[in-house]
Amino acid sequence: FTITGTPTVSGVFNYTVTASGSSCTNLSKSGTITVNADATITLTSATGTDGQTVCVSTGITSIKYTIGGSGTGASVSGLPTGVTGTFSGGVFTISGTPTVTAGSPYTYVVTTTGPCIKPTATGTITVNANSTLTLTSGTASPTVCINNAITTIKYTIGGGATSASLTSGSFPAGVTGSFAGGVFTISGTPTVSGSFPYTISASGPCVNASLS
Repeated sequence: FTITGTPTVSGVFNYTVTASGSSCTNLSKSGTITVNADATITLTSATGTDGQTVCVSTGITSIKYTIGGSGTGASVSGLPTGVTGTFSGGVFTISGTPTVTAGSPYTYVVTTTGPCIKPTATGTITVNANSTLTLTSGTASPTVCINNAITTIKYTIGGGATSASLTSGSFPAGVTGSFAGGVFTISGTPTVSGSFPYTISASGPCVNASLS
């Protein structure tokens, strides 16, 4: 009597095999087949938490995966520095505060552990840099005679900045500012006298630098 095949369901299956004969005592033998399920992994934090964007030095929204089936735990790779994963009570949680932007976006892979098939889950964490603003040409506070051109002043943006603009103060009549190609340029010939304080600010998704 041969028992063979491929189980398609999980569980504990107790069986008894009994010999048969014409008139004598018929012996029986029992056994158990234990079928482990494959591990499962399911995102159980809010929809979209596995594809979030944050600023550097800002904590992420915790990402939670519930491990089921025969899964006994999980591990993760590909996280930015400052973000870690921990397993407890059947849930794998990714949390922390990213401290770097190099390599962003970060694609992470969570891999389950267990005796059978070990599925994985992937996600991304995009870390945006704070903006920077640097004086790269001219002097920030020139003094000139009326009707004489100023030396061109240039401010270059960097980091997560996407633009720059005049955010307070003003330029004297005849002097203008414009942004192009990552540089905010102040140039022209003042046609009035006086002192004209100004502030240039970068703009972007995170902390934005200013210079005056």
